[in-house]
Formats: sequence, C-alpha cells, structure tokens
Amino acid sequence: MGVTAAVSANHAGIIGGLPFGLSCTAKAEFLRVVVAPDIAPVVGAAIEDVNSGGSACDRVQLVVEESAVTAQKGLPQGLQIWIPSSSRWLDGADPDRRAYPIHDESLAHSPVILAVPGRAEATPWARSGFSWETLLANVTGKPIKVSMPDPSRDTVGLLSFLAVQAAVATPETDAGVAQLKALALRGRLYDASTSADTLLSRVAALPSGAQALADLGVFPVLEQQLWRYQHTVGRAEVQSLYPTGITVEANYPVAVAAQSSATVTQRRLLTRFIGELRSVETSNALLAAGFRPNGYGGPSSLRSVPPGLPVRIAEPTAIHLPDLDLRQAVTEWARYQPELFQVLVIIDRSGSMAAPVDVGRGRTETKASLLRSFGAVAAQTFTDDTDLGLWFFGMPAPGSPPTEAAVPVGPLTAAVGGETRRALFARKIATYMPAAKSGTPLYKALLDATNYMRPKARPDRRTILVLLTDGRNDDSTFAIDKKSLIAHLKQSKPQVPVFSIGVGAGADMETLRSVAAATGGQAESAQDPKDLASAMARIFLAVALPAR
Repeated sequence: MGVTAAVSANHAGIIGGLPFGLSCTAKAEFLRVVVAPDIAPVVGAAIEDVNSGGSACDRVQLVVEESAVTAQKGLPQGLQIWIPSSSRWLDGADPDRRAYPIHDESLAHSPVILAVPGRAEATPWARSGFSWETLLANVTGKPIKVSMPDPSRDTVGLLSFLAVQAAVATPETDAGVAQLKALALRGRLYDASTSADTLLSRVAALPSGAQALADLGVFPVLEQQLWRYQHTVGRAEVQSLYPTGITVEANYPVAVAAQSSATVTQRRLLTRFIGELRSVETSNALLAAGFRPNGYGGPSSLRSVPPGLPVRIAEPTAIHLPDLDLRQAVTEWARYQPELFQVLVIIDRSGSMAAPVDVGRGRTETKASLLRSFGAVAAQTFTDDTDLGLWFFGMPAPGSPPTEAAVPVGPLTAAVGGETRRALFARKIATYMPAAKSGTPLYKALLDATNYMRPKARPDRRTILVLLTDGRNDDSTFAIDKKSLIAHLKQSKPQVPVFSIGVGAGADMETLRSVAAATGGQAESAQDPKDLASAMARIFLAVALPAR
C-alpha cells in the first residue's frame, strides 16, 4: 500500500501521477480527487486499487488538502471529486450546489467528543454528563482549562463552534445575550487555535494524564482522532465524554463537480473509484482507521463500529441558525483576541431609564429591566484577569454628586466586602434602579471617569470606559460644554478609549460618536432598547478584534 504510506507520512500534496519513466503515446487523463487528510489513507488505498487495475496512462490523482483550504480556493473549473471532513465546508463553498450538485451520500462519520486527559472524574461533568450547554456554564466559573481549535481552519473547531452557537441560541434567549454567552466562552479558552491532533501530541509528550489535564485542560476531538491516539500513541491516558443534547459530527460527503464535462475515460475512472469506495474492503479499512462507515450504498462490513467504541451514539443534531452570518461569525471568533483589561462601566441612572418600551408579543419592559436582564450575562463575559469597576451617574437633586462608585476598580476575582468583585458587579447590576426626576450629567460623568482611570493606565493592560446612556447632557448644574469636553478628551494623555452604547431614540449619538472619535473608542446605537445586548456584544468585539 504505497499510496497509504505516502499519505500517512505527508498529510499533504498530490499523489497518483504517471509512474516514473512512463511515456504515453496518447494524452494521459486524470480524475482529480481532493480528500481531507484524516481519511486520505483509506481513500488513497482505494485509489491505488483503481490505478493498479487499469491503464498506466489514465489515473486517479489524489490531492490531500485540509478542507478549509479547499473551501477557500473557491469552486473548481472542471471535473473533481471532493471528500471534505464535513458537509459544512461544502455548504460554505457551494451553498447553492451549483458546482457540486451531488453530495448527499457520505463515506463515514465520526462524532465530536470531549477529550479528557487523565480521568473524567476530575472534571465538572463526572456526575452530570457532558453537554455543550454545561461546557458554557462551567467555563464561566473557570474550574478547568478548555481549548478549542480555530473554526476557520479546522473541522473540529468549526463543528464545535456550531454546537456552541446552537447551545446559546435557545428560543427564549435574546440574540445579543446569546452572542455575549458565546463570547464569554471564547474569552476563556486556554487555546483557541491549536488542532486536536496537535493537542493530543502534546498530551503524549507529558508524563501522565493528570499532568496533561492540569497543563492543557480538556478539548473537543473527533472520536476517530482519539481512537487513533489510544491505539497508536496513548502514552498518557485520555478518556472521552460523549455529549448529551446537541451532537455534531464529521460526515465525509462524496461530492462530484462537473460530472457532465467528464470524458469517457474519466467516467470509467469515476465508476471504478466509486465502486472501490463502496466495497467491503473500504468499509473494513475505515473501521481499522477508527471511523464509523456509512456503507456508502455498498455491502456492509462484518463490524459496525471500530473495536472499543460504543455501538450506539446519539444522532447528529440538525442545527439551523438562520440569523447567524456563519462566515462573519467564524471570522470574528477566530480573530477575537482577549487581552488584559481594566474596565470602568458607567451607567446612566436618570429617570428616563424607567420608561417602558415594547419588547414584542404584546409585552413591555422598562429600559432599566432590560439592562438588568442582560447585565448578569455581561458580567460573565469579562475574563477573570480583568480589572473591573462600576459607576452610576445621575442627579436626583441639584446638590447630588454626579456619580456613584458602586464597585471600585480592581481585580475581578478579588474579594470586596465578603464577595468577589464579579459577584458584586452582577448584584449591583441586578438591583439597578433609575432615580426619579434625575438629571443627566453626562459630560461631567465622562470627565470624572476618564480623569479617574487615566492614572490607573498600565503598560500591561488596556484601560477603557464602557458607557451606557439613553439621553443627553441636561438638568446638570455643572458648567461643562461639549466643545470643552471633546478638547479635554483629545488632549489628555494617556488617552482612555470610551466605548458607548446609546439606548433608545433619545440618546445623543452625535456626542457619543464625537467622544469615540476623540478617544479611539466606538459608539453603538441601540435604537430599539431590545437590542441592548447586541450592541454590547458589538462593543466586546470592537475591543477584542485587532485592527485589520
């Protein structure tokens, strides 16, 4: 099996050209087959059987390439078979099925599971079982490290990303709150780029599974990847947790492009190649490599699953996310770069925040109640290494101070009066109430907040303000005009970027945009107060995404 050996060694490249030294009198014809690296050894063996039993001048050519790379190259110009690791890559490259009209059958499948170095009893899922929903809940408390590959480059990463999005996108969850929950996980990933195979290699290099769990944490893998590790490397013990609820899998579809343009010779090669894929030999080769064969329309092998794997597993979940721009969301996830931050959140407590708003389906809420409902989620979006503080601003009486320091700025996990700063922040948001007939000293609050944060600026972390307001500077006894405020913000060093959310139609977006421009921040409008969480998610993305 020379092709299989070559594919296993190289995991990339083109195999199956003319034999060395052969010269054909007629033009040689090829059938190009592009295959994901993990299943390439099995497909390569089938191709070798086709090539060894036919003309030496007409051959099936194997191209081993990561599915993400093939998808990024665009649609083929001629006849090509593509066997990616997931139909999701096909859907992204050819959503209308113009180039690949045939890709309904799949060669094999392998579910995404959670790899646990050492013993699963050491994880939060020992008793309750693992699910993507509980992963989101447990990573917030950060009891254990969690890694996940890059969804823009890796199949496990893409499928895991989709599972996370499905887990947060429940019917009762606001889209913005769902995005904040997903970002909370993204911000806490220990490693958000390394492939599962590489992580397994790192586990193998450590003296024990317990050490690997401490150093690397848990991470999603394909069942086949972990099976191969356990049967070929396996120095450090790695256990598996199969998800309950949402289940995703690699499914290796066989897609054919431009079949109508094939020559008689290419059609003959195609027929023989498909026949080899449907053979018992290929099914047995898939089993021997740790895959679950689908039969691909051919005879069944003697076994249904590789040895040592559970016979029955959950069916994959049909994930439909019509409101998600998958390409953009994956790009943002991949580019998201959590940094060390110190953040002061300043919230408008003027009386207008008590105004009712229509939230649909005949229901009304106040702006304040909407703020409270998403505030707990926002509190969890900050990573544990953040320094965080909370101010309220408003003037219920002419002599009232313009601001109240509800949570002093400091480490999020540090204790403040008997509770962590994160818990105190969440509690203050949960009990937030606007003050009746309160004025809005917006300019004074911004001036005081930037002056407060400027001396705290440190070279090892970004210092920013996050402002939420539904109004404009009015009913304030402080003689500060907009021009003076903007000039002060521009000239002050070091500069403290202000990221603002204007809530409702009454927000002074012109001023907020001027403040953002003067400080290097950003201003988002939540014209409909129901979009408050979505605007907050855009602020988190603006802060964490590096400039292109």
